[in-house]
Amino acid sequence: MNFNESYKYMENLIMSQDFSNISKDFTAMLYLTGEESGYIYMSYINGVKKIEPVKHDSANIYITMSLEVFEKLVNGQSDVLRAFTTGKIQAKGNVMLALAIYNSFK
Repeated sequence: MNFNESYKYMENLIMSQDFSNISKDFTAMLYLTGEESGYIYMSYINGVKKIEPVKHDSANIYITMSLEVFEKLVNGQSDVLRAFTTGKIQAKGNVMLALAIYNSFK
């Protein structure tokens, strides 16, 4: 999976989700590393979802992982919590909010 495919996957995922159960607006920056590295900025503010393949300097949540790890997560070959606890995913900022967002995808 390359960066463009990863972005499209995230775009479809984010735009199809209902975040109304999360009590807080959020901004998140996902950095996918590897040969085709790139940034994905996501936000949910006042009920409006936005996703862009750009880097923003301010976000509530910063997540970094390789494209390889991302692909394994998408394909069900890995678990987010396991990847986080083994250091394959790094998260900064409001990690509890990140967990709430993750749980909304289930």
